[in-house]
Amino acid sequence: MDSYRKKHIVYRARRIMNRYLSSGFICLFILVLLAGVCTADESPRYVIYVQGGESSIIHGSEGITDIIVKDIIPYAHFSDGKKSLLIPDKLLRYITCPVNAAVVFSGAGGESVSLIGISNLSLSYENKDLTLRVNPLGFYEGEALKSFASEKNELDAINVEKFETTGFYLEIIETGPENNNCLAQEIACLNADDMKACLGECG
Repeated sequence: MDSYRKKHIVYRARRIMNRYLSSGFICLFILVLLAGVCTADESPRYVIYVQGGESSIIHGSEGITDIIVKDIIPYAHFSDGKKSLLIPDKLLRYITCPVNAAVVFSGAGGESVSLIGISNLSLSYENKDLTLRVNPLGFYEGEALKSFASEKNELDAINVEKFETTGFYLEIIETGPENNNCLAQEIACLNADDMKACLGECG
């Protein structure tokens, strides 16, 4: 076999090896990506229920909407669907936005529900007023708020003057122990076997 043919065979062999190596790296990357998606999908989810009194909806420019709720009850209900506890309302400051939520306006004449995405959340006036910057949630594919999806209304169509109370169900996704704040500690308390040992240590 002459040297030219040897060089040609070696060249083709290297190309084939490089192709399979590239394919292997691509497959490995896809597997890692899918594993990351699965991990995100399996992240524990919690629901925080916050209740207040009358509210107002302010529609600003560029599709920005604010919901302002007065007379927030000083404790919120925190649950994983199996266990629950009450947390001080000031822990709401530790919620990392954006989060999905269901807002329920209630009154003597009934109630109206809307699914929203919250991009900003703030407490003011001695934690009695809650201001949420929101946008309508057109499609929801999670589990925590699924029961509200069938009865949701468009936020623009709701007349809040007809209602006396406003409640929010906020979907909280646990992102990991790096969020070492009071809300993360409450999540740890909720997961603990002896919940009473944790209550009151934070906030």
